[in-house]
Amino acid sequence: MAPAIAKDDGAKMKVKKDVLAKAVKALHQVVAKQTADTNPLFGSSAETMTLQFTLSQIPDRRKMRPVMIPLPHPMWDEKSEVCFFAKDPQKTYKELLMKKCPIPGITKVIGLDKLRRNYKSLEAKKALADAFDLFLCDSRIVEMMPRALGNMFYQQKRHKVPLPVRLRVADPKPAIERALGGTALRVPSGPCLGVKIGRCGMPEEHLVENALAVIRGVVDNVKGNPVQSIVVQATNSVALPVFKRPAPPGGSVDLKKYHSDVASSSAASETGASGVSETEGGSEVEYGDLPSDAGETISTRDTASDVDTAGDLSLDSHSELDSEAGDVDLEDKPVSKDQLPLLQGLKSRGKRKAAALASKAAPEAAPEATKPAAKPDSAMMPPPKKLKKGKAKAKA
Repeated sequence: MAPAIAKDDGAKMKVKKDVLAKAVKALHQVVAKQTADTNPLFGSSAETMTLQFTLSQIPDRRKMRPVMIPLPHPMWDEKSEVCFFAKDPQKTYKELLMKKCPIPGITKVIGLDKLRRNYKSLEAKKALADAFDLFLCDSRIVEMMPRALGNMFYQQKRHKVPLPVRLRVADPKPAIERALGGTALRVPSGPCLGVKIGRCGMPEEHLVENALAVIRGVVDNVKGNPVQSIVVQATNSVALPVFKRPAPPGGSVDLKKYHSDVASSSAASETGASGVSETEGGSEVEYGDLPSDAGETISTRDTASDVDTAGDLSLDSHSELDSEAGDVDLEDKPVSKDQLPLLQGLKSRGKRKAAALASKAAPEAAPEATKPAAKPDSAMMPPPKKLKKGKAKAKA
């Protein structure tokens, strides 16, 4: 079989049709064995087959509204049961879709207000999700669907997210038929996306043709973001690869060797023995052998600045900074304990504390010294009342 060719960011992406057909056939057999003991009313028609794409980059932003990719063999027909979520009032759209312009497949129309009132509990939402094969909704209320339906419709096991339709009151049939005859491509918030290609109960040839149409549609809608790999997967089954982009020339990078080289180079740079060399004037000079300015004097330099001379300190001379900081050279004589900076600071602290206590006690002693001395006779005199009684007795 000739390979299917799709343009992918200026390059041609070739997917071998025979490899895709083998993968679809293998999954078809696996699903047939899994559903052999299940209810014959459902069978393998309830299982779907999906293509998983891995992109080179994460998309810039997630898109809530899907892109419809037309399928040569639609998944839904007049035998399918489809529910339509309409905008209020419900009666207007129910008469439009069920009586004026009947569309095969649509069996129920529910308004937004009725959906909120009659399907509040988790059991009611679960029963509604299991009762229909596909859900459509008016594009004007698509932002309200997650809150009205809850996680029961959006979880990975069921994944019955309503497809938005731009409904025209004059002729609603073309928009709904386009939704029934295609599959939804939703741009996610990550580098992987999945698109359904059909039900497992469909013939293998139809599934292969649908898969090729989906690959072309996805490549056209993700321009600038090349597809790295494609796998096909059925519900609750393994994923089989059908395409993988060739590795770039030069081979893959050995991460262990890369990290070891980085660690050795960083260790060598810390010790000053790095192997990096600098070429100047045709001669190679290693950074470990560069001439130092520590041994130069003013006579060996062409020019000397005040900053350079101030920064050169001799090891034999005693600098002023050392004396201010209290540093002691090894050749100096040992200093007594009283001259140590710590003891001197403690002594000065004790002196300041004693002076503070003396200054605090001085104002208390000052008022007592300023009081006039009491006369000894007045101190021995009785109270005024007793004095009057004594004077009265003397007069008598």
